[in-house]
Formats: sequence, structure tokens, C-alpha cells
Amino acid sequence: MSVSQFVIALAVCSACTYGNSVKDIPVQRFDGWYNNPLNPSWGGVGRPLERNITPTYEDETYLPSGWDRPNPRRISNELFGNPAGSSGIPHKRNLTALFAFFGQIIQHEIMDTDELTCPVEILDVPVPRGDPTFDPDAKGDKTMPYERSAYEKTSGQSPNNPRRQINWQSSFIDGSFLYGKNLVRTEFLRDPNSGKLACEDKWGKFPLRNNVGLPYNSYTYSYNKLEELWRLGDADVFENPAILALNMMFYRYHNTMAEEFQQRYNYLSSDEAFEKTRRWVIGVIQKIMVYDWLPKLTEKELPPYTGYKPWVKSDITDIFDAGASKYIMTLMPPAIYQIDNGCQHRTTNRLCNIYWKAMDVLYRHESGTLEILKGLSAQYAESSDTYIVEDYRSKFYGPLYHSKHDVVLLTIMKGRDYGLPDYNTVRVTMGLKEKISFEDVNPWLNQTNPELINAFKILHMGNMSTVDMFVGGMMESTPDGPGELFTHILYDQFIRLRDGDRFWFENTANGLFSPEEVQRLFNTSLADIFRTAGIDMLDVQDDVFTLTDKSPCGHRMIFNESVLEPCDKHHGYDYFHGSEIPYIIIWTCLGLLPLLCILAAYILAKCKKWRHERRVRALKAEQEKRRNFRRSLSCSVSVHDGVEWRGPHLPGRPIELHLTTKGCLEIFATTGTHLRSIKISSLSNIGVKISSNKKRNVMALILPREYDLVVEFRTEALRSDFVSMLCQFVQNHNVDISVIELKLHDLYSAATTKEKRNKMLEKFFKTVFTEAFQMDYDPNLDSGLQDVKKHSQEILEIELSKEEFAEAMAVKANSDFVEHFFSLIDSDRNGYISFREFLNAVVLFSKGSIQDKLQTMFYMYDIDGTGFMSIKQIGQMFRSLLELAQSDLTHGDVDLLVQSLCKQSGVGPKEQYSFDDFCQLLSPQMDKLWNASFDWRGIPKVIPSKVKTLKKAGPLSSDTDMRRRGSSGSLSGLDGGKSSVVKKFEAVREHYTPVKAKVKLVKHFIENYRHHIFFIVLFYGICVGLFAERFYYYTVEQENAGFRKLMSYGISMTRGAAASMSFTFSFLLVTMCRNTITYLRSTPLNLFIPFDSHVSFHKVVAWTSLFFSAIHIIGYSFNFYHLATQPTRFLCIFTSLIFRYFCFNHFCSLCGFTGVLLVLILCILYVFATQTARRHIFSMFWMTHKLFIVLYILVIIHGASVVVQKPMFFAYLTGPAIWFMVDKLISLSRKKTELCIIKAQNLPSDVTMIEFKRPPRFEYKSGQWVRIACLAQGKDEYHPFTLTSAPHEDTLKLHIRALGPWTWNLRHIVDNVNMKNTKDYPKLYLDGPYGAGQQDWYQYDVSVLVGAGIGVTPYASILKDFVHMASINMRYKVKCQKLYFIWITGSQRHFEWLIDILKEVEEVDTQGMVSIDIFITQFFQNFDLRTALLYIFEEHFQKLNGGKSVFTGLKATTHFGRPQLNKIMAAVHKAHPQARKVGVFSCGPPGVTKGVERACVDASKATKAMFEHHFENF
Repeated sequence: MSVSQFVIALAVCSACTYGNSVKDIPVQRFDGWYNNPLNPSWGGVGRPLERNITPTYEDETYLPSGWDRPNPRRISNELFGNPAGSSGIPHKRNLTALFAFFGQIIQHEIMDTDELTCPVEILDVPVPRGDPTFDPDAKGDKTMPYERSAYEKTSGQSPNNPRRQINWQSSFIDGSFLYGKNLVRTEFLRDPNSGKLACEDKWGKFPLRNNVGLPYNSYTYSYNKLEELWRLGDADVFENPAILALNMMFYRYHNTMAEEFQQRYNYLSSDEAFEKTRRWVIGVIQKIMVYDWLPKLTEKELPPYTGYKPWVKSDITDIFDAGASKYIMTLMPPAIYQIDNGCQHRTTNRLCNIYWKAMDVLYRHESGTLEILKGLSAQYAESSDTYIVEDYRSKFYGPLYHSKHDVVLLTIMKGRDYGLPDYNTVRVTMGLKEKISFEDVNPWLNQTNPELINAFKILHMGNMSTVDMFVGGMMESTPDGPGELFTHILYDQFIRLRDGDRFWFENTANGLFSPEEVQRLFNTSLADIFRTAGIDMLDVQDDVFTLTDKSPCGHRMIFNESVLEPCDKHHGYDYFHGSEIPYIIIWTCLGLLPLLCILAAYILAKCKKWRHERRVRALKAEQEKRRNFRRSLSCSVSVHDGVEWRGPHLPGRPIELHLTTKGCLEIFATTGTHLRSIKISSLSNIGVKISSNKKRNVMALILPREYDLVVEFRTEALRSDFVSMLCQFVQNHNVDISVIELKLHDLYSAATTKEKRNKMLEKFFKTVFTEAFQMDYDPNLDSGLQDVKKHSQEILEIELSKEEFAEAMAVKANSDFVEHFFSLIDSDRNGYISFREFLNAVVLFSKGSIQDKLQTMFYMYDIDGTGFMSIKQIGQMFRSLLELAQSDLTHGDVDLLVQSLCKQSGVGPKEQYSFDDFCQLLSPQMDKLWNASFDWRGIPKVIPSKVKTLKKAGPLSSDTDMRRRGSSGSLSGLDGGKSSVVKKFEAVREHYTPVKAKVKLVKHFIENYRHHIFFIVLFYGICVGLFAERFYYYTVEQENAGFRKLMSYGISMTRGAAASMSFTFSFLLVTMCRNTITYLRSTPLNLFIPFDSHVSFHKVVAWTSLFFSAIHIIGYSFNFYHLATQPTRFLCIFTSLIFRYFCFNHFCSLCGFTGVLLVLILCILYVFATQTARRHIFSMFWMTHKLFIVLYILVIIHGASVVVQKPMFFAYLTGPAIWFMVDKLISLSRKKTELCIIKAQNLPSDVTMIEFKRPPRFEYKSGQWVRIACLAQGKDEYHPFTLTSAPHEDTLKLHIRALGPWTWNLRHIVDNVNMKNTKDYPKLYLDGPYGAGQQDWYQYDVSVLVGAGIGVTPYASILKDFVHMASINMRYKVKCQKLYFIWITGSQRHFEWLIDILKEVEEVDTQGMVSIDIFITQFFQNFDLRTALLYIFEEHFQKLNGGKSVFTGLKATTHFGRPQLNKIMAAVHKAHPQARKVGVFSCGPPGVTKGVERACVDASKATKAMFEHHFENF
């Protein structure tokens, strides 16, 4: 219920109470309703103005009339302005200023049309250029606002129902200005224990203070606090001191009469006494206004009263309100005269400077009210003419944002706002004669002031039809009073007020007054009321409306504006003043919320890390003990600690410096890892540079042919100790040493770090290969080539150390292979490889014959240089290669292999083997060595290679063997017998223009993600559509609602964002209905909807929600600013809000408070949902994500305020919420069952296997995943893992790799070393299963599974499931007939647990339904010499071991390098040409899945089959 409805209801109830207490006397309501029993609303509060003339709106409906009439401000200046000497002229009939101000009391009594439209409609009136008050700078860009009056909402809809303005005051003369216009206000004014109005003093002079918050005109609050005002009935009573003094006079008169009636009628209750007094005071007011004041104004008596006429409508007419009633402004003086009790002049108050300061003026002196009234009685009113004092015409109060205004302009605009026709039309309608010319309007004025009439004519361009009714009526004025039109309108209005009022004091039929009382009322004058109120009889005349020569005190004052104090200048008002600091603080705090949440997440992560470090601290202490023990056992002369400086962009590395007895400086990491060895004894000289400023703890060891060692010690003393020890150590080995001091910056700049050394080595390798292969590079391909040529001398001087050589070959420096090969190339035995030595080796292995290459391998292991190798040395060669491949074959296996090779090649057992024997030993695999070379790390990026087909055919180019060497492995055996090898290095580039490359990339992307793109476009289409619909609605359709006028386009943006937010936040629930999505994946919908991407889509929807939330929040930051800069009355469009002050609107309103909470929750949700937060504090992510329930509740409450529109969020939320709740109930029904771990084992590569009981009725498909919670780590923290068990197995298995805190803790908890009893294992909660893209493998005739890293876990389940169905002849249940499994791993040791599963598959797969290929990527490229020898070893070992690999123990083919996926796809198609769709499933890092994606796109284009790719990343 609104406030107004509550007030009306209370008034009705109270009226009934009054009626019951005084049954014999009719009760007059305060709001004027039910005065006429037949038409209860006539004359009541809130009634439309009565129209006795047809309006002429511009559009005949609501647009103001007078569009063709002159500028109102110009009219005011030229016709109503005050020429010099025109003010200060007494009224011809000696009317007093009190008479003029009493006219304002009458206006307040029967009219209140100052309420504004809602939304506020402002008409901007241009100010004439050079206006002295409003455009003193003559810019011509100023305007004056007119705020249109409130109207009946059912009107203004069509020409048949034009707009009708509302009178918010009772039209009857019923004392509303004294008692208020509703019962609620009156109850707060009166004394409940008597018939009086409440007083704050015992003498009854002043009303109570307004501590109850009665509303007043908002102008009042600019100068006074609401609670410090007096409680009075008129909301505009504080406009000026005269109105307030007259109101106080009737206030005191009421209390005087109430006291008299209570003494006379002591049987009356307080309510009855108040009502009787009120009726009497109303009768006095009626008599004075109609029979005393009106005849003096019009000089025309009203006809005698003939009784109440119920058919007469007392409603105020529009022409009275916007015309005739404003005539009294010409009588208004510019100042108010004040006389004290001694009849002496107290002060003169300039009217323009005391608007709305009336209480301050009256309260300066105890008798301020009486002094004002006496002064007004002794002051002349202004002459009745067209001139209006500046205090009303240019210095009248205006709205705060436009402090000064013009009453003439406001009155003219009010007439146009009402749609009033022109002056002559009104005259004719009122039955008066039309004025033909401007001179006829006022013949007297035409004779006395023809210049004014001429100005009147020129202003209207001689067209009488453009004269406003008010302007014409005022121009009729003469010194005797108003002209014919206004007199007629006034006469008509007051007759209807009298005759249509059932409670008129002369109506004896209603029983209110007896004839004697009526006569007494007739005999009461305003002077009598003055005297009753406390003014001495001799201080005022009997007729206070007229000033005579015999006036008391002898004062007869009239004021000219020129002698008065100047008025305050016009200025605007900043409504935002005082809100700047709160505004900045509030929005700064809101802006800091994300940062505070990030800080909280950071602190929590640090706390968790601190707890983890505390657990690790003991381990570090143990490591330190072992480190000290290692030092004690080492051959080090001395050990020093420091931090290696590796460059300005790299972090320092803690190291240990060991000076050993072998004449070496060994560098170790603090963990014991050997980093570098510097053989000082072999050097001729070394240099030491130490810092001489800032950090005096830095030292650089300058080494020839190597990168420098820069060490930072903890203190300068430690550095000095090491330098002195180093100098002594060097001198003991006869090596020269020099120590130089440098500034720290110069030391760092001159140091050759490893990063700088690598750049030099890059130039070194470029130069070597350029010389070796006579390559001609495009400068655009290698911009550094010019630097290479420029520094050729520097390149020639570079020498490679053994560590750098090993790094270039991607092997360990201490490997046996490197030791032999480095010694072979280092011909001068100085421990370094020169430019020429390295160039010879490259040419040999790149262009040399096969015999040269074999001879090099022979010499590598012919350590003694005798020209012979023993069987032991041959075995050592293969063992060194197997060492690089991390094979765990024993020495016996290797010896058995060598013996087998000797037997196969026909070389019998010997003690020594010559080079010829060595060649014969490897002759069956010569083709593998035909183009073998060494792979140098980073060289393929420097020098692209071009593949050419080998022309030579024969046994050395066996197609089968080459396929085995190719990266496609056994799959490439289907390539039609074509083989390709590298013949030589060439610099080539694919000729693609940037545009062509981009187009190709986009085409491939669209082709592969067409379903995703469709639904993304659909989703964003809905979001944009919702946003656009609301934006259009509030921009165009709700243009007249006022929102956009107050908040510009901010309201359109925020409402559009709110609609999109409602959709996206609701749709988030749909994306997380895992059970439903799992079910739908098994339906035909999965062919069209990419259900596998629901998690990624969830993130897209979430970020979209955040985007629209940000728009909504930022938009309201501007909206609140706009609202804070508007007058409170402009905010009436917000019917459900009470605007008080800025901070209140933010935090104390329901909408603002919930909005702030929503911002906080959003920040928490999104900050803790980031990948970084999930990685470090997953438990907090899990906990905070449950705040989505609070989020939805707050959103519903947030919209329940109905600030702008009815809430619509529930319409979006209901369906998804029900769907999500049902889906969640399914999960809750199963995931709270405790499951026991049967077996747990920690496997290599930080993988933990857990096996647990399978819950009853738990059905799943191979390739699906579950979520588990470990009760030891929190029952509500769930993590997703793929099942590695097959559906036919009785238990469930998971292989979990330790990556984060939760998985590491699980690994420690289930450590089988500590868990002797299975009962000690923690219990698990299970949620799932859920669908994944891998589970659709059985829907294709041929499926290719590509797994990389831990991404092989779903394929363990699939392989076991497929083989199981094949073994029991149940393949008819699946469409798939052939399964290719490609395992990409850095080393087979990383996932040894999978090898056991693959062995099981190979044992069961007797029909060859599964083809397995393993690619070990952490080894070598295709044409690497070491790889070629390993292939020889691998192939021969498989022959000896039943086809099992030397590396994996599987029958599956093992490859060294990365797979050529495009060739694999082509081979699959050629093997199965009948397959029209091939399912390709990949799981692993994004780089792998993207490579598979490109291969599928290329294969789909090159073949007739469609390769459909399904992938998951981790």
C-alpha cells in the first residue's frame, strides 16, 4: 500500500469516528470529499481542474499550446518589467500589503497545482540574448526551466481525452491552509487533550516542533532542518514571512476560540471541542475571503446567498488557476515592513532575500508575528497596473538547480501547459466581447501609456490570436483593479465555491450554525482576529485591507526597489555537493573488492604453502644432513656456498663450489646435482673480477672457451675467503690468476653468461652448417646471418666443451657414448672441440659414405687404437646406446644379443674383431645406416630440411625396414610401399602468404568446430537479443517514463545487461547437469550438440555472465551519479524507493544492500574459480563455489524491490533450477555412500593407483569419468578422474597423477609402505559416472586412440573393454571392428602401469583387433645415428624374444620420436577403405590434441573418409 493510500484509509476511518461522536452534526472532511453526497469527489483533493473552455493542445492531446506565441521571458521583460520609477506607487484605493499577501493565503487555501508530472517533464524556455538577470554575458545559450504540472494519468491519451491537470488541494474554503488537507496531518497538529492546536510554550504562541517529520515544500529544507520547523497545516507556509504570520495569526485565533468554547461548553470532549472550533474558524475564513477580500479586489459584490446548490461544481477552473488568481502579483510589494510594539519601525525585509526563510524572520523576536502583521497593515500595496516588482518577475525563487525565476513566465507557461487557448477565445467562451485590436484591450492604458500598447502589439506581430489569456487579462488592468476578463473569472469561481459548498457558514439547513452565530460570523473581521491573536486594538485599523490617513502608529509605507538592498544573484545548485567523498569511497571500495578477494586467496594459498613447507622442513633438514655427509666423503679441498647469477632475467640458483684434489672446481646444486666441472689445472690462466661498489659480495670467474661463472656470496667476507682460497689453489697448480675490481654494473655487463654463450653457440652452429652444406639463406629467414659474417673471427675462436657438446646432442655429459664420441672428435686432445674439428664431424656424418660412418663408430669404441674391437667393446657400444634409451636390459641380455648378431652375420666368436668384421656384423641393417646422421638439438629450427625420395633400390632400401624406421611405425606399412628418407639438408620454406595462411587456418577451425560455433553463436545471439530488446524498450518505448531522462542511456545499458545476466546466470545451471548430459550423450542429440564441451561452455557462460555483471555494475555507478545530481522530486518514478541521501541509497535500501552483497559474492566466486586458485587452494574453490545458492537468492531479493520493473529473474531461473535440482538429487542419492579402498599402490612418475569396491547398480561405459572425495581430506572436496577399469570388472580403478596438493596428499595417505592393513585406508565418496568424448569409441567401424602423458588413462579402460568383448564373442554389441592405439610418451618408465595393462591386452587379443604403437619422444629424431643403431638392436632383440620390445617388453612397435599423424591417418584409410567415418580420440596436452586435429582435417580433405575428432585436454 502506498503512503497516499494509507493516508486516505486512515482519514476515512477517523472521519467515521468523528461522525459517531457527534451524531447530530455533519462532519466536514479535511480532504473535501463527500461534501456533495451525490458527487462525493467534487471539490475533493486530487480532483482534475474543471474545464469551462476547450483546450487547444498542439497535438490536441497533451503537447503545450502556444507554440506560435511569443517568448514568455520576452513578454515578461517588455510588458511587465519595471521602468525607472514604476515601483513604489501606492494603490489607488489604498489597499494594504496585507491585502495582497492575504490573496496568497486564498491561493494556498483552494489551490495546489504545483505538483509535478511523474516522470518530470521540463520545458526549456530560451532566455533572450543579453537578459540582465539570466544572460548578463549575452551568450544567447541560456534557458529557464518550466516543470509541467501533474495530471490525471487516465487523461492525455487521445484528442477525445486531453490531459487534465490535478488540484491537490480541496477546492472548498475549509481551512486547509491551517489544518492541513488530510486527517493524518491534522492529528499531528492538534493537542489530543483539548480542542487546541498543540503548542510548544505555555502561552500558546508557537506550535510544536516538527519532530514527527511532517512533509513541507522541498525549498524549505534548503534553509531549515525538517525537525526544527513548526507543525503547521500548509506545506508551503514558510514561503515568505507574510504567509507564515497570517497562518500563525489563525493558529492563535483557533486556540483562543477553543479555550472559549471549552469554557462555555464544558461537556464537550476534546475531539468535539476541536471540531466545533474548527467549524467556527472555517466560517470566519469563508466570510473574510468572500465578503471582505474579494469585493475589495473586484469592486463588485457577490449576489446574496440563496442556499446550497448540489448541482454546482466547486472545482477550481484551469483559467482561474493559470490566469485570474495570479492577478494579485501586480499588488505585491518588494519588501515587508516590520513595526515593533512601540509603533517604531523595526526593519525592512527585502522579499527576494527571505524566500523560505520566514521562520528565521519571525523567530528573531518573540513578537515577530505581530510585528509583521502590523507592518503589513501599515504598508501600501503596489499600484494595480501591468508592472510587477523584480522580486516576483526576475528574483522569484526557482528550483534549486535554477535559483531565481520569473512568476510571469511561469504563469504564461502554466497556461500553455494547460492547453489554454488565446486571449480572445477565452473571452468569447466566457461570454465577453472579442477584442479586435490591441488598442481595444485597454483603452485607458492606450491613452496613458501608448508606448506599452505599441510594444504589446509589436511583440505579438499585430496578431491578436497569439496573445496568451494571462497576458491579455493583465493588460486589461487599470488602477481601479482587474479588467473585465479576470473580474468575470473571479466572480464565477467564488460564486461556485460558495454555492457548491454544503458546509458554507450561511447554510443554516445543515445545522452547523444558528442564525445568531451566522450574524456573529458576519460581524467578525480580520482586525478582530488580529486583536484576538494579541495585537493591541490601537495598533491596527478596523479595516486592515485599507490604509487611511488615520491609521494607527501613523505609518504609511511604500517601497521603491531602487532604495532597497539588492537581491541575491541567480545561481545554480549542485545536488551532488556533499556526496563526492561518499561516492568516491563507495565505488572505490567496490572496485577494491576483487583485489581484496585476490589478496585473501593469496593469503590462503600462502598459509597452505606454509603448512606444506612446515611438513617439508624436516625433509630439508634430513637433506642438509646428507649434504654435509656428502661433503665429508668428497675429495674437496674446500666447499663454499653461493648463488649463481645467470642473467638479469633469470632467478639466482643456490650452488656449492668444490675445490677438489683433482685440480677441478666442481659446481653442485644444493640438492647434490652436478651442474658443471671446471678443470683449473688444464687452464693456462684465469681471471677473477670482483665488485667494488653496492654489492661487494659478487665475484665473476672468467674462463677461456667457456661461459663465465658469476657468484653472489652472502657477505663480502665469504667472498674474500673464497677468492683467497682460489688464488692459493690456482697457484698450487701453476696457473696464472689475475684479480680485477669493477663496478657491479660493469661486472654484470662484461660477464659471459650461459645465455650469452648459447647465442654465440647458435652462431657457431649456423656457421658450421652453412659451410658444411653450402646453404644460401634468404635474409628474411635468418636475420642473424649478417651478424654471423660480421663476427666470423669470433666464431672461429669458439670451442665446445664436453658439457656443451652433450647438450647439443641432447644426452648426458657423463654418458659412455659422449665420452667416446667426444674423444674421437677432439683430435688435439685439449678437452675442447674447435670449429674445424666440429665441421669435419658434421661433413662426415652428413655427406660421408656408410663406410666412413661405420668406421667412425668403430674408432669411437676402439679405445686403444689397435684397429680391433673386442666382443666386450662391442657389447659396451650397445650398452651405452641402451643407457641413453633408459633400457633396463641386463649385461647378460646384451651379451646374448651380440652373440646372436655374430651368429646371424656369419662372424664366429673371436677375441678381436676387425673393421671388416664389424661391417659384416651390421650388414643386414645397412639400409638403416645409409643416411644416418647425428641430431643436433635446435638445428631443425635453424636449418629446415627437405625430404627427397631415394633413387637407389635394393636390399639396402627395404620398404619394410624403412617403415619401421618411420615415425608412423607399423601403420605406415600401409602406405603403398613408398619410402622417403633425408638425402641432404636444404634450406626451404613453404610459400604461403600471410592472408592465405590465415584463411586456411580459419577454414580448418570452422570445419572442425562447426557445432561449437553454431551453439556459441546461438548463445550469444540470445544474450545480445535480450540486451537489445531491453535497451530498445527503455530507450524508445519507455521514452516518456522518465528513466532515460534521469539516467541517460545508463538505464538502457543496465536493464539490457540485467536481462542478459538473468539468462546467463540461469543457464549456468544447465551446463552443470552432469547426469542429464551423460544421458543425452547416448542419444542421437549427441550428433548435433557437443555435449563433451559442457565444461568449457560452462566457463564461456560464466565469463559472459561476469561481463554483463560488470556492465550492470559500472552502468549503475553512472546511474547513481545521475540520480544524485537530480532534485528529489524528479525521482518520483521510483515508487518503491524513498530517497534520502547517497549512502542510504547504497547500503540501507534493500536493492542497494543486496547489490553490494552480490558484487562481493561475484568477486569471491570468480577469484577462487580461476585456474591459479584451483591449483593452489582447490578446497576454497570448492567451498566458495557453493555460494551460487546465496547468489541466486540475493538476485531474487535484489529484484523484489521493483525499483524499475517487475522482477523477471524467476522466469529465467525456474526451469533450469528445477532441472538442476533433479540432476543434483540423482548425484546425492549415490555419492554419500562410503567406499573402501581394496588396494593402493604408488607407481613411478608420481602416479597413484587406487582400487576400490564397485557400488551396487553402478553402471558405466569405458572412457567415462567419476568424481571422488577422500574423507581424510574433506568429504565435500571432489576431484574428477577417468576410470581405468573396464565395465566388466568387479572393482573400480583410478590412476591419479600427483600434480596438486590434494593428489599429493592422497599419494602420501595411501602409501603402501605405511599402510600395512587395508582397513587403514581412507574411505571414499563417489559421484558419477559422467560422460566424456572418449566413450563414443564403439560407434565407429574404425577408431584411433591417441594418448599423451597421463591422457592415456581413459584408453586403459577402453582397450580392456574392447578386448574383453572380442574374447567372449560379443563384438556385435559394438560397431567398432578395429582399434588403433597410439601412445606418445617421453619415456616408457613414466607410465609403467600402462605397460602392464597393454600386456594383458596383448595376451587376450589373439585376433589382432588392437594395433598398438608407442612413440618415445624424449629420445632422438628419425635419421639420428644413435637411433639407427637402436633400431638394429630393437629389431634383433624382438626376433630373439618372441617379438617383444627391448624397451617396453611389449609386442607393440616402439618408435623413437614424434608420430607423423597425417601419414598415420592416411594409412588407416588405406587399410580400411570401406570406412566412411573414422573416430579419432585424443587426450593429452593441447599441443598434442591440436596436432591430431590438424591431421584429421587434412585426412578428411585428402581421403573419402571423414575423420571425426573428439578430444580432451588436461
